[in-house]
Amino acid sequence: MNNEVTGSNLEIAAPGKELNYDEAKIYAQKNSIKSMRHWFDFHNPNKGGQPRPKNVPGDPSKFYGRRGLWVGWPAFLGTNTKATQLQKDEFLSLNETKQWFVDQKIYTVTQFRDFSKKGSRPENIHSAPDKKFNVKFSELLCPKPAKYLPFQEAKAFVQTYRFDSYIKFREGRRADYEQLKVIPVNPDKHYEKTNEWTSWPDFLGYSRLNKA
Repeated sequence: MNNEVTGSNLEIAAPGKELNYDEAKIYAQKNSIKSMRHWFDFHNPNKGGQPRPKNVPGDPSKFYGRRGLWVGWPAFLGTNTKATQLQKDEFLSLNETKQWFVDQKIYTVTQFRDFSKKGSRPENIHSAPDKKFNVKFSELLCPKPAKYLPFQEAKAFVQTYRFDSYIKFREGRRADYEQLKVIPVNPDKHYEKTNEWTSWPDFLGYSRLNKA
C-alpha cells in the first residue's frame, strides 16, 4: 500500500484498483467509523460527511462480500469487542432491563432509539430488548409519572383547604390551579375507577368542619 489510508486524500483508483479488504479496514478504523450508519453518513456531504475516495467501495459489505471476504461490520470496523460479541447470558435480565429503563426515565420507544443513536446505551442492554425477551416494548418502558395523587394522598391534601362543598372545591381548584392540579377536576369519577370513592363529604372532610 503506497499511500496513507486516513482520509479523502487517497489516490483515485482505476477500475479494479480499489483498496483491498485489509486496506479498507485500516481506512475505516483510522477514521473512527463505528457503525454501518456512520460509514454511509461519513461519506455523505449532505450530512456533514466528506466525499468518498474513489478507491474506497461505496458499500464494503457488498463489494467484499462478492469476493468472499466479508464477515460483518463489527470485524470490518474494529468494533468486534465484547459489546458486539456479548452472549445471551451477558445481557441484563428482563427485570434488570426494566429497572434500567426506569433509572434512565425512558418513557417511549423514540427516547430509547435516540439514547442508542447517541451511544448512551450500555453494552449489556440489548439493542432490541423487546425481541430478545419476546415482550411488548411498552412492558419495558418506565411508567409515566401519575398525573394525579393517589386517593388517600389527594384526600389528605384537599382537606387542608377546608372546602365545604363540591362547588367550593371547583372554585378553589381554578383559583389555585398550580397547587391543586394534582387533584382531578372530577375526583368522584376518577377515584371511582379504583373503587376508592365514597362521597364528597368524606373526600373534602367538610362533615367534620365546625359549622356555625
